[in-house]
Amino acid sequence: MPLVVACYREQPRIDYVAPTPSQDALPPSRIVAARFAHDDVGASSPADAVVVVFDRELDAASLVGRAFMVVMSDGSRVRAQQAVLAPASESDENRTVTLWGEFGDPFERPPTDVVVIERLWDEQGGPLLGSSGHVDVITEGPRPLLVMPGGHDCPEAQQSLRSYWTDTLLDVDDGDLEAVEVELADGQRVHPAGFGDVAVNGSDTVDDNVLDLCLRERTLARRVHWRAGSFRAPAGARNRDGALEVFERAAVGLAARVEHSSPT
Repeated sequence: MPLVVACYREQPRIDYVAPTPSQDALPPSRIVAARFAHDDVGASSPADAVVVVFDRELDAASLVGRAFMVVMSDGSRVRAQQAVLAPASESDENRTVTLWGEFGDPFERPPTDVVVIERLWDEQGGPLLGSSGHVDVITEGPRPLLVMPGGHDCPEAQQSLRSYWTDTLLDVDDGDLEAVEVELADGQRVHPAGFGDVAVNGSDTVDDNVLDLCLRERTLARRVHWRAGSFRAPAGARNRDGALEVFERAAVGLAARVEHSSPT
């Protein structure tokens, strides 16, 4: 009987390592706040306005009104007639969109929700389709959403902080500095030395929903508290009490919520 010799060949191994998300990857862009800011009844403007704030800078070229659907309390739905980068429209502030259209009545049929129903993009190419948010009623004052390092350069200041709000803050001046308390990393509590990004001192052309705080202290700021009733929105409501941690990354900072908030 002939001898049969078998040759064994080892099969090549394929080692599979499950991919893990990059630590640098950002979550999808989203709406973090919206506010019924303007009612057309008895006003000079012939339309209602809802101010919407996103957690990231937006791609202005993709911005169109029809991409936004506004839901009213009776369940009816309408598309916005127009969407503009406002009230803050400087190149480093493009997180806020003002929607114009017919959005019900502030008392009988107020807007309750806003949804992105067509393709929009943030500046990094992230999709906004499907983003949604609750709409604050017009009688509730504006509230702070984010505070982070940076902003306008302030004379003689050692650092500055930028805060974003749900609506325009009008008539902000040095008399309001005592209404803002900043807690530093060493536990010290101080008031800002001045405001930036406001019309009263010429650091901005018009008031908007971005307010910069100028600090003389070098020690890093950790937390900011705003006293209720200090600032006024265009429709007349005063700001609510609010406190926020200072976030170092602007992209994730707007995911934070106001830790203490009450209507005035």
